[in-house]
Amino acid sequence: MTPFWSRSTRPDPSLPDPSGTPTPVSPETGPFDSGDPAAPTTGLLDLGALRLPARPELKVRLDLDKATQRVAAVTVQAEASTVQVTVFAAPRSAGVWDDVRGEIAAAVQQGGGRAEEVTGTFGTELVARLPTRLPDGRDVLQVQRFCGVDGPRWFVRAVFTGPDVLQRAGATLPDEIATRARGDLLEEVVRTAVVVRGTEPMAPREPLPLRLPEGARRAPRRPEARAEPAAAAGTAAGTATGQPPEGPDASDAGQDGDPSDGTPEQS
Repeated sequence: MTPFWSRSTRPDPSLPDPSGTPTPVSPETGPFDSGDPAAPTTGLLDLGALRLPARPELKVRLDLDKATQRVAAVTVQAEASTVQVTVFAAPRSAGVWDDVRGEIAAAVQQGGGRAEEVTGTFGTELVARLPTRLPDGRDVLQVQRFCGVDGPRWFVRAVFTGPDVLQRAGATLPDEIATRARGDLLEEVVRTAVVVRGTEPMAPREPLPLRLPEGARRAPRRPEARAEPAAAAGTAAGTATGQPPEGPDASDAGQDGDPSDGTPEQS
């Protein structure tokens, strides 16, 4: 397992080191702060406070807050699986994932679901089983994997769904579904993400501003057989357990904001 750094071991790289000794960069995987020398600088989709790899096999959608119509999160789809990525401001002195994880677990249990802490790629993760109503009226348990990474004055939350999560939870899937899980690719998306925190003061857990990249288009709404959660829960950290809303399709915006080198939309 690759250990992920926390604020206690890797201070804000945008600030001078009072000891005069350069801060070591370890490990060599992210999510990265934009001030990290090891952070990727090319082949990225510029979404404001978050930059994600632009690859033709990925479909990227921005999720809008229905009340404000502002971008609240980014959902990346790789074949049959998705990851929703959200980035928040955090205190300089301590991480927030331990607290947020407990709040998610409590919200899931209050909604009639179950939550279990496990050790995974991103350290301590949370596997949630949520009561969900399918379009045909059947009630099932939807499995989601919540991961969190504390950075210098920011916090990234990633919520994985799809066949890969079911396999990790012990489910046996048909080969035609298992081969489309692509959880490894979605983990790579999170591990190569770059957070642009900025210097402005923000309240802890306040969402960092995301935006539609130049050259992106608003995708037409299409009817989907989507499961609607029978119970959803939320906290001040935006830990909604329901499905993300529809939003603009950023997949065909160019790398680094250049619309001339687009990523084609997948059918």
